[in-house]
Amino acid sequence: MPNPLLDRISPTNRSTAVVLLALLALSMLATRYHHFSSVLHLGDTSWAVFFLAGLLIRRASALGGLLALAVAIDLGSVFLDGAAMATCFSPAYPGVLVAYAALWGAGRLTAHSLATGGRPSGQAGGALLIGLGLLAGALAAFVISNATFYAFSRQFGQLAAMDYIGRTAGYFSGYLASAAVYSAVGLLGMVTVNLIGETRRLARHG
Repeated sequence: MPNPLLDRISPTNRSTAVVLLALLALSMLATRYHHFSSVLHLGDTSWAVFFLAGLLIRRASALGGLLALAVAIDLGSVFLDGAAMATCFSPAYPGVLVAYAALWGAGRLTAHSLATGGRPSGQAGGALLIGLGLLAGALAAFVISNATFYAFSRQFGQLAAMDYIGRTAGYFSGYLASAAVYSAVGLLGMVTVNLIGETRRLARHG
């Protein structure tokens, strides 16, 4: 039996899914390019966006579209900011896209676990599964992006791998916290939308 939380957070129709994907894309546009995000005082939503897309939409086409958008935003940043942003496109850049795909995959696996009634059960258990899924996806994304940057960016010379790990490990908590907050906001938004829709349906048939 599917976890009851899955119905509370999932888009109920194609139109809702399209609107959700558009909002996720808009959040990336607003926060990924640092000139916009600094004005709005917002952190990058990208990690939460890919996790939520895997959890709530799950179509591979959504993943492809969001990856293309991320690349387009980064290319636009280079065009607008010049050489200062060109380091984004080192030989390690594909690792960033793989990291995003890992977040999407974690979301999709979490949705599958919810759909198949994976334990723990109940809505509280479902929330715990989502939290664990986000943690796993964020950890995978952090390791992939940092490992590929260290290995392929050609920016670290003779710096030992353990020294690099020591310098970067402390940043994980910030990335995780940001992804968790944005994911929670997105999920609460979906719960609200579905509750409003359910209330309207009951009113029409009441």
